[in-house]
Amino acid sequence: MTELSALVLSLTTLFPQQSPSNQAANAVSWPIPGVERPGQGVTAPILLHETKPNYTAAAMRARIQGVVVMECVVEVDGTVGPVRVTRSLDPVYGLDDAAVQTLKQWRFRPGTREGTPVRVAVIVEMSYTIGDPVNVRSPNPALNPGTTAPIAWPDAFVDQREPVGGSVSSWLEDSIQTPLVDLRFAYPSNWTILKSSEADRLFTLYSETSFVTRTISISEPAPAPFVLSQPLQQPALDAFALGASRSGSSPNLQLLQAGQVLRPGGLWLWFEMAAPTIESRSVPAAVADRVRTEYDGLHLWTFTTTVNSESVSVFCAVMHRASSTDADKQQEIRRAGLEFGEILRRITIQPR
Repeated sequence: MTELSALVLSLTTLFPQQSPSNQAANAVSWPIPGVERPGQGVTAPILLHETKPNYTAAAMRARIQGVVVMECVVEVDGTVGPVRVTRSLDPVYGLDDAAVQTLKQWRFRPGTREGTPVRVAVIVEMSYTIGDPVNVRSPNPALNPGTTAPIAWPDAFVDQREPVGGSVSSWLEDSIQTPLVDLRFAYPSNWTILKSSEADRLFTLYSETSFVTRTISISEPAPAPFVLSQPLQQPALDAFALGASRSGSSPNLQLLQAGQVLRPGGLWLWFEMAAPTIESRSVPAAVADRVRTEYDGLHLWTFTTTVNSESVSVFCAVMHRASSTDADKQQEIRRAGLEFGEILRRITIQPR
């Protein structure tokens, strides 16, 4: 096996598979003594003054878009007390922090019980969209628990500024059978495939350029306690995202976004993550020097689905070379996302 092949396989151990049930178990409530919620005689606070957040320069360069959802306590004097992010958008480039700091500047007419001001918890959503003003949704007593979360691919997977798959001249088809599932897939002919059960992976695909190494690996099926067959409601997706943000295998790896997208016969639950560096201690000594000297950060998407009570995960990673500029990295993320999206769309998983 070449050094590059060993590097690619060893790096996949940074991303161990986690079942959605483990992620959900990490989601916790936020009980604060003495804090009320609107309803049952408690009136909701009324927003009197808001300040809209601004993009950070780094988040703008990374073209991060989406919604930050927060829960906050409106104090009896109308100021904002404790704030927690319940649905993260960007813990890496500063949008989560910007949203929290902005919310701290808001002022309310406090909620009341029998005419007396009381501390009340409310939900606030702030939406960041490149090219449009930041949209702030007025605080609601609670998110609608019956609302289905959006069905959408990650942003980089649907960028139409160049044809999807336009850089791929031909595709190769392959398949793998396990005792539990039959998996069929296709990949660009200029990619390399490594079929191996190492690190609990069925196989790994990779492509290398002077700026980036791209990899896709598919996990061995593992028991799942429930089925991902129907679109999730927003609270369930939020719970998975919160669990994923707290249980990453690498402390450098930060959750950026979460979502879901339909696949033939089921659903992909996805998480987008990034890390400013790749930890060389997580890979074998034989390739640690290369990781430390040649690579500078990574961008990762994980997709999880279930088939016959078995979970299968796909890990799509962009590993940046140390010589890459910020502009190089963003361009490579977009280009990689286009091919990753096409590869994902060509994967079919059937029970045996």
